[in-house]
Amino acid sequence: MMTSAFPPIRDLRDIEALESVPLEERIGDGNVNVWVRRGLSLDPSKVALQYFPVADPASAPIEVTYAALRRQVIQAANLFHASGVRADDAVVYILPTLPSLYVALLAGVEVGVSCGLNWMLKAPQVLELIRAARAKVVVALAPTPGFEIWENLQSIRAQLDPSVRVFSVAMDGSEKIAASDFETALAAQPGDALAFDRHVAPTDVAAYVHSGGTTDSPKLVKITHRGLSYKIWANTMTMAHGPEDVMFADYPMFHIAGFYSRGVTAMAVGMRMVLPTPLGARNKEFIANYWKFVARCGITSLTGVPTTLSVLAKNPPKGDDVSSLRPFMSTGSTALPIEVAREIENATGVRILLTYGATEYTANVTQGPRDGEPRYGSAGLRIPYTNLRAVKLDAQGNTERECAVDEIGVIQIKGPGVTPGYVDPQFNRGIFTTDGWFVSGDLGRFDAEGYLWLTGRVKDVIIRGGHNIDATLIEDTLRRHPAVVLAAAVSKPDAYAGELPVAYVERLKGSTVTADALKAFTREHITERAATPDEIFLVDQLPLTDIGKPAKVQLRQDAASRTFRAVLGKALGRDVTVTVAPDATHGSLATIRVEGGASETDVARVMKDYTMAWRLDGGTR
Repeated sequence: MMTSAFPPIRDLRDIEALESVPLEERIGDGNVNVWVRRGLSLDPSKVALQYFPVADPASAPIEVTYAALRRQVIQAANLFHASGVRADDAVVYILPTLPSLYVALLAGVEVGVSCGLNWMLKAPQVLELIRAARAKVVVALAPTPGFEIWENLQSIRAQLDPSVRVFSVAMDGSEKIAASDFETALAAQPGDALAFDRHVAPTDVAAYVHSGGTTDSPKLVKITHRGLSYKIWANTMTMAHGPEDVMFADYPMFHIAGFYSRGVTAMAVGMRMVLPTPLGARNKEFIANYWKFVARCGITSLTGVPTTLSVLAKNPPKGDDVSSLRPFMSTGSTALPIEVAREIENATGVRILLTYGATEYTANVTQGPRDGEPRYGSAGLRIPYTNLRAVKLDAQGNTERECAVDEIGVIQIKGPGVTPGYVDPQFNRGIFTTDGWFVSGDLGRFDAEGYLWLTGRVKDVIIRGGHNIDATLIEDTLRRHPAVVLAAAVSKPDAYAGELPVAYVERLKGSTVTADALKAFTREHITERAATPDEIFLVDQLPLTDIGKPAKVQLRQDAASRTFRAVLGKALGRDVTVTVAPDATHGSLATIRVEGGASETDVARVMKDYTMAWRLDGGTR
C-alpha cells in the first residue's frame, strides 16, 4: 500500500471523517492474532527479518522469510501450550533484538500473554516481574559474553515456581545449552497448524509491557487485544504503512514502541524489518554507520528516539544514497528540539511528525498530520477514535473544569488503546477519573486547531521560589548551540529558593566549548530570567534510560549530591562525600560522610535548610 492509497490526514476534519465509520468495522473482532496471521501469510517468500550480527553494512545478514517465521511462530505457540501456557498465563522473553525474539513475542500473544522484559534489569527486578506476570515459560539468552541475562536468571531460578519452563536462545558467541535449547525444542513441534483451540475476546489481555522503571521496579501494564488491534489499524492509517516498508528494529523491543510498532504492527502489515545487531540503537558502531545501513537496506521509514535523532542530526549523510526514505517519519517522544527536526529535514528531506504517548496508551495518542503542517514543537493532533483534554484540578486533585484554548492544564486521555490498568492493582488507584479518563500527569495545552503542545510533567517542573520552570525551555535553548549534542535540565536543592535549575550537557565530539560559555548562551537566549540554569555540568556521555531518554532521576540525584557536598564542605571545612539514592521511606536519602568525622549537630545545622532526608554514620535525620 502506497501513501496515495490512504485518505489524506491534514487536520482534525480528516480525522473526524475517518471516525464516521464505527471502529468495530475497522478492527473486526479485535483479536490481534487474526491481524498477525494475515500479515505472516501475505507473501511467504518475502524476507520478514534481516538480521545483522555485526554493525557492518557490508556484512552478510541472516534472513528469515515470512514462511519460515510463520512456521516457527506456530511451533513456538504449540511448544508453549504443551508447557502449560493458557490464555491468562504469560510467556516472558528476556532477549536482545534477535530473530528468536519475534518468534517468542508473536507466539506468546497467540497462546497467552506476551511479556518482554528489559534484558538489562538486575536479578531482583527480573524475579519480581516474572512472578507478577505469573509466567509459565521464560525464554532467555543463553550464556553470552557481554550479557548477564542467563546468569541473572540462574541466580533466581530456585525462587521461581518449579513448574516454570525455561528455554535458552543461543546466538554467535553463546554457550549452547542442549537441555533447554529453544531451537531444538521448536523442531520437535508441528509447524503447519496450531495444536489447540483458543477463543479470544476483545477485552482479553494480549501483552504485559512494563513501564520505564527508572527509580525502582517497573510496573507491568495490561495491553488488550482490542487495544492492539486498534493501534495496528491506527498506526497503519496515520503513517500510511504497507508491505513495501522497510524499517529498523532499533528500538528496545521490551518498550511499547518496539513491541507494538516494530513487532506486532510490522508483522501484521508484512514489512521487512532490519535488525541492526542485538543492541540496535545502543550500538555506537551502528549509529556511526546509520546512513550506510539506510542505503544498504533500502530503509523507507526513518526511525529513532529524540536522543538518537539528535546524534544523527549532527552527523548527516555524507554521500550516502538515502533516496529510499519516505518524506515523513514519526518519533515516539515529544522531547525533540525544534532544531533537530529542522536539521534532519534539511539533511534528508524527511519531515519529523512528533507524537505523544505512553505504555499506558499502547504508545502514541497524538501525531503530526502526515499530509498537513507538522508544527514543530507540538505533539500534533489526536489520532482517530482517541480523545484528549487539558483540565484544571482542584485542591484535592479532582477534575475541576476543562481548559480553554491555549490554557495549560493536566492532560487526560480516553480511547480504545488506553490500558484497563496495571497488573498490580495497587498502582491503579487514582489513574482514572470517575468518568473514565486516564490521568497522565503531563502538562499541556491545545491550540485552536487542536494541536497539543506539551509543557512539562507535573512531577518534573522545577519550582524556583514559587516560579514554575519548564525544563524543556532550557533544553531546547542549549540544543540550539552548535556544540551541544544532548542536554537535560533538572533541579538542584537550594536553601533559599527551594530548587534551582541546572543542566547537564553532552558536547559534540572534539568541541572545547566551556560551561561558562554555555551559561552565557542561555542568558542571552532564555528570556525567562528564572529559567537560566544556575550551573551547567559537562559530561562525556549523558546518562540515558533503557528507552533512550535522559535519565533525569539519576541526574537529580547527582545534582543534589554536588550541592550538599559543596555546602557541607564549605561549612565544615573538610572533605565531604555525599550519595543521594532512592529510599522506600523518604523517597530520596542523602548519605553523608565527612573526612575526619563530624557531629550530627554540625551536619544538621547545614541540612536543616533542605527538605531531603539525610543519614550520617547510620543516623537518619
